[in-house]
Amino acid sequence: MKIRKNLLKLLIIASVIYACVRLWHWKIGFTYFTQLSNIYTATAVLLQLLFDRRATRLIKYTATVSILITGIVFGVVLAPMVPGGMLAAYRQDHYASLCLHFITPILTVFDFLWNDTTGTWQKSDVWFGVLPPTLYFVLILVLGAFGMTWHGMAAPYFFLNYRAPAGWFGYLPQTAGLDSSGIGVAYAVLGMIGAFLFAAWALLWLARRIARRKTNT
Repeated sequence: MKIRKNLLKLLIIASVIYACVRLWHWKIGFTYFTQLSNIYTATAVLLQLLFDRRATRLIKYTATVSILITGIVFGVVLAPMVPGGMLAAYRQDHYASLCLHFITPILTVFDFLWNDTTGTWQKSDVWFGVLPPTLYFVLILVLGAFGMTWHGMAAPYFFLNYRAPAGWFGYLPQTAGLDSSGIGVAYAVLGMIGAFLFAAWALLWLARRIARRKTNT
């Protein structure tokens, strides 16, 4: 029974390991919506396998929020920009991209809703969902202050490139391209925070409803 309960977690770890092996030739590059969120998710799942406590469930919750947004951002924003379209985007590096951006997010969300809805979940837990991307963005700013760049940009993603013409608060859609979204980074950050908060709220809402249903049956 315990093996069946942990099967999804083991599949999540296997998916991340396979993708990391296939992407061994890549530099991690601090790309949150690819390697970091997946490594964080696998680490959170492993911690939960070793120590099933509220703290590890909370870490898994934040990882679930992050990996869910990873799948959505890649599928909606990044994959359409890949030469060859969506299918080519997911086939990259012997389907490592499919693992990172689709299989791991799906398995993690399903595992959270199936196995992690027991115990006490509080409405205030939703704020933990925005901690990982906030810490990540602070890290990017710190690294940028020390001169680190990503393909000539101040951030790994075009919509976070605060050195683009639109800067922090500008609106220059005519400058949109591979290194700029054409709008100020502040607006992109606000949009990201809103997306993470909504995802965190939705997962927590579902978790609380499922927990109540389990209690009543």
